[in-house]
Amino acid sequence: MTDFEKLHIEWIDYSNDEDKVNFLNALNSYLFFKKDSIDQCELLIKKNPKFNAPKLLKIVLILLSRDKHKLSIAQNLFNKINIDDVNDHFKKYLITISAWLKGDLHEVIKSLKNIISNYSKDIMAIRLLHFNTIFIGTDSNFLKTHQEILSTWSKEDPLYNLILGMTSFAYEENNELLVAKDLANESLELSKKDLWSWHALLHVQDNDLSSDLDNNKDFASINWTNFGSIKRHIWWHQALMHFYKREFTICLEMFDNFIFSEDEFYLDFCNTSSLLLRLHYQGIDVEKRMIKLKPLAEHYSNQYLIPFIDYHLVFFYKYFNDVKHLKQMEEGILLNYKNTGFKASTSKYLSPIIKSLRSTEIINEEIFNNAFQSLGGSFAQREIIMLGVLNYSDNSKLQNKIKNIFNTKKSTSINYV
Repeated sequence: MTDFEKLHIEWIDYSNDEDKVNFLNALNSYLFFKKDSIDQCELLIKKNPKFNAPKLLKIVLILLSRDKHKLSIAQNLFNKINIDDVNDHFKKYLITISAWLKGDLHEVIKSLKNIISNYSKDIMAIRLLHFNTIFIGTDSNFLKTHQEILSTWSKEDPLYNLILGMTSFAYEENNELLVAKDLANESLELSKKDLWSWHALLHVQDNDLSSDLDNNKDFASINWTNFGSIKRHIWWHQALMHFYKREFTICLEMFDNFIFSEDEFYLDFCNTSSLLLRLHYQGIDVEKRMIKLKPLAEHYSNQYLIPFIDYHLVFFYKYFNDVKHLKQMEEGILLNYKNTGFKASTSKYLSPIIKSLRSTEIINEEIFNNAFQSLGGSFAQREIIMLGVLNYSDNSKLQNKIKNIFNTKKSTSINYV
């Protein structure tokens, strides 16, 4: 296990060495995307109900599912934490969780930055900052934040490779592919265990179809049974490479055998629907597979937690020409985001898209100027917005606008414009 003692873990309120070791194992599982972290937390809570750290971690894991149906579980657990039993570091996390339970992601990010400003080596806060900020925009501020974090770490620090992997992703999203590739490779030279560093490398290689991680012996030797949804997201990236090569049959095989899951997890729905929609826009019959996704879509259709999920739902329902759901989403987005930090981005970008899909109104190509960064997700994920709008429009100005965006991002999707 990693030498956590050199990091800022003062918030962990262990009462004996056994609890400490077991909790750090649970935390380590989360940091490396292993699927047993929540089970480990539950065992620790059952064994010692006064141990607050596993309660906090379990709440985090629940909230990372981006599922309103689970909020009551997280809230009940939050209520069981005795504020008098925890230190100031832990209390800062309680402020973060309080905002998260209210659905205020922008305040969550602000709170996490506050934790990191006081405890620069708090790896959990950094991980949470990374995976929450993705959903408000991977712009130059996203990159700057990661550059600042990286500057406070060194190669001698435990889990330094995780910082490199996250920073690599930030550089890639800001179109600095050579730096992104170097950082991902540096991370993987230190350790082959961080799937997010492999993921960062895949993002770079989305634009370099001569590279294929299937031929990398270290990547090929990963025991995927230890991991949850992250593995399906990585397989989705590999399917995208086959899509870019026009190997559509392989994409369908990967959907059937690797990417599709009946689990109610938002990223699984977004991965699978966007892959099938890409294929549909190329004339491939995906109807039976799209129908399999309807229960997942229904699960998230009235939640309005993050626009990232919503724009996947919009194009999913457009595929079925489901006017009822599109109207419901247009109204729901207006209502649910009006008092949140997402109001500006949804009203400026997402609402006009839905309106154009529900009518013959021509969409203003100027809303494509920032490639929808503030709607959340990576550029590879946001591509589905542009490809989807193009599929339902013959506007030549819009086509040229999107072509220029793909060209600037060095995206292979330019071949589909």
